[in-house]
Amino acid sequence: MLSDLVDLVIPATCALCHRPGAPLCRGCREAVARCLHASARPAVPSPPPPGIPSCWVTGEASGALRAVVTAYKDEGRRDLAKVLAPWLAQALRTAVGADAAARESLRGRGLLVVPVPGSPRARRRRGDVPLRPLVSAAVATLAGRACVADVLVATRTTLDQSTLDAVERAANQAGATTVRSRQRGAVEGGVCVVVDDLVTTGATLAEAARALREAGARSVLAAAIGATTRRSGGGPTLRHPRP
Repeated sequence: MLSDLVDLVIPATCALCHRPGAPLCRGCREAVARCLHASARPAVPSPPPPGIPSCWVTGEASGALRAVVTAYKDEGRRDLAKVLAPWLAQALRTAVGADAAARESLRGRGLLVVPVPGSPRARRRRGDVPLRPLVSAAVATLAGRACVADVLVATRTTLDQSTLDAVERAANQAGATTVRSRQRGAVEGGVCVVVDDLVTTGATLAEAARALREAGARSVLAAAIGATTRRSGGGPTLRHPRP
């Protein structure tokens, strides 16, 4: 009984293959490594939704990497935070380093790192906001003034996007996000980095950026752990241009 309780708190098996070796066994770590880029790079949806900010990612959101994010968010494997956070931090640091306004904000007024809000339905199902601790850990690696800014809030209920195509996702997200009224002053004139775990069509990032710009943000960019890449014969529609 004690062993079972320990496993509930500190899982002893791999999150992907369920063999011994938490949080990921050696084989699964190698599988995930094959999804990662040598360094963070920009990801551009194809076609790009109107208003999507420049976005930097650390890997390809398919196979083992997508499975790790899913296990973390939806299968209760919060011990994977220590695996995922450094990858998000790498994308965030690269995005900020590539943007003059963001670098200036770190030295001056302060950079706002804004997690996508997610849906109330997802928060109720999971019991927490899995993205939040990843963003906090990533922000802690920035050299300068930066803070996690939970300024976005959903304005209406949206559909589960997992079964929607690019056009449907854009329609699903349109007008679904706003900046909290009491926090508009913090956003106005500021530089914001929108952060998500994975990027598919870019609809969520575009909607978050729209809301921030309407609230007066001077500049908006984005970072994520991974992005889905373009494949022949249809399917996912993101491409990774050379930095």
